[in-house]
Amino acid sequence: MLPMAGTPVLAAPAKLMDRIHPAFYVIVWISLSSAVIIFNKWILDPKTTNFPIFLTTWHLVFSCVATQILARTSTLLDGRKAVKMTGKVYLRAICPIGLFFSLSLICSNKAYLYLSVSFIQMLKATTPVAVLIAAWTLGVESPNLGILKKVTFIVIGVMIASYGEILFDASGFIFQVFGIGFEAVRLVMVQRLLSSAEFKMDPLVSLYYFAPICAAMNFMLFLIFESSSLGVADLLRVGWPTFLLNALVAFGLNVSVVFLIGKTSSLVLTLCGVLKDILLVCASMVIWGNPVTLLQFFGYSIALSGLLYYKLGADKISEQYAHLRGLGFNTRSLSNRRLGIGAASLFTVMVLGTMYHGQYPTRDVASMGTQASYSPSRFIPNNRVSRDRLDIVISMFQENTQTIHDQVVEILSLPQLSNLETKVIVYSMDKTADMVSLLKETGADAAESIPNIGRENGAYLHHILKQWDNLADHTLFIHPDFEDFNDVKARIEDFFLPSTGMLSLGFGHAECLCDECHDPWALADTWSRVPQIFSAVYGEICPSTNILLSYGSRFIVSLKRIKGTERHVYQHLKEVLESDEKHWIHQDERQPGMDDDPQSPYFGHALERSWMIIFKCSEVRLVKSCPKLGTRRKMEDWDDFCQCLDTE
Repeated sequence: MLPMAGTPVLAAPAKLMDRIHPAFYVIVWISLSSAVIIFNKWILDPKTTNFPIFLTTWHLVFSCVATQILARTSTLLDGRKAVKMTGKVYLRAICPIGLFFSLSLICSNKAYLYLSVSFIQMLKATTPVAVLIAAWTLGVESPNLGILKKVTFIVIGVMIASYGEILFDASGFIFQVFGIGFEAVRLVMVQRLLSSAEFKMDPLVSLYYFAPICAAMNFMLFLIFESSSLGVADLLRVGWPTFLLNALVAFGLNVSVVFLIGKTSSLVLTLCGVLKDILLVCASMVIWGNPVTLLQFFGYSIALSGLLYYKLGADKISEQYAHLRGLGFNTRSLSNRRLGIGAASLFTVMVLGTMYHGQYPTRDVASMGTQASYSPSRFIPNNRVSRDRLDIVISMFQENTQTIHDQVVEILSLPQLSNLETKVIVYSMDKTADMVSLLKETGADAAESIPNIGRENGAYLHHILKQWDNLADHTLFIHPDFEDFNDVKARIEDFFLPSTGMLSLGFGHAECLCDECHDPWALADTWSRVPQIFSAVYGEICPSTNILLSYGSRFIVSLKRIKGTERHVYQHLKEVLESDEKHWIHQDERQPGMDDDPQSPYFGHALERSWMIIFKCSEVRLVKSCPKLGTRRKMEDWDDFCQCLDTE
């Protein structure tokens, strides 16, 4: 939504419009404002779509067309006739503002890929603070200690809410902070531009002037950052009717602002904005199940109180007194009504938060031992597992192709796999290999040559990212250089089920302290990057409890488990794993006797032991129940004796 200054220039409303109660415009604005945020969050699901710049560009192109049509067919844009716009003003003022507007929209939409709606709304409470700082920096306003004291409450509240955020992601937080910063600079620049009477514009007229330049800038950014990865299939997955409806809702929001300001006041708009933020926090908890902790409630309450104090001080209320009486509102009843709505909304948030807080435990105690582990049901989407398809992914270099062929045949002959649709994919890191011969000799269904970087971990990450939208219900990841094949086959035969989430086929399970991880198989070695891998996956600081590791990069994992971790986490791990010698990861102190080069990076050893963490199977009970690969299942053993199961 674009800013406005002064009272918008509107055509004389029709008699029918006069009879509509102002509450109708309030409800429409809150509904459309919330709908835009929820709609964008739904479209920008990181598991299906990842093109926030394109979405923003589409909104702006639609706004360009819509405002041009309205300018020629209605009186809604007659206010533009009072604006003294010239080519020089447009180039020197509108274009820079358009740039910051584009950057703000892009960063804000990017944040939806990483953060919950509830947390984003909490962070947006700091916007007045950012605007104030930007105004002081650009010299639009003079520093004021009294105002600084008011906004301090907002900063403190958001800091508390940020600390208590369960689904915290550093990338999303940074995008949102930059989005707020760009928005603050834009608003101050608009304020400076519109300070003279000849440039006062309502939001719809502002959109008329800003949309074309913003659309052009966003389109250039789209060509640079997203055009190569966005295909027709991605657009068809969402559907053009959905895109059209999304743009209509976004444009309808700008139109509703004009009517809301015209029929009420900017004070009412401010109150509606605070109420909308509260309702959005509730909605995100109900729709997406975003957890909101009691600490977040406490912090958000402080931030909201500070926001109300900053926006709705006694001076502003006094300024609007005459206008409110002109609308027929009783001041005392309005105050009581406002307090009642606020109290009821906060009470609703507290009740819902308490309910949802109980569904997202931070720890659960394992059935064996006293060490705590992370509950897989908290992180894995509750979608039903379908055991229709199994992909066997093999990472190889120059191993014997006949051995690979024989091992695959034996695995496929297991009774549990007889009714599955299976596909064998070989990733060869030998640049001299003949792919045609490799396919024939291994009996694989597909083969691909990839760079010899990162060993088998690099091949696994390559497959996950490339096949993200076409992953099998279960995937078996193996590399052929092992002598315990019979134990691997026995583990699959004993434990592979339709509900299998993560089944390690490595040498065994072990545990280490998360914040100081010593190698369970070589106690003198310390893996300093394991805590950071944990934080990247879980989005929180590594606790002082034990976590589960496995040795040997061989496992069967479900689609639910793979997609239970965000795609950008895999991308980040792959970038670090495949980085050149100049990257900071190669400055780590290495264990004696271990090399560090692109073909076998030292970071790869920590990653190899962390697949249980990556797929959120951190139940340390497996260390006692299933310590070694050779552990066979007995009749009395439960299904999860050697694995993590997906919950229904």
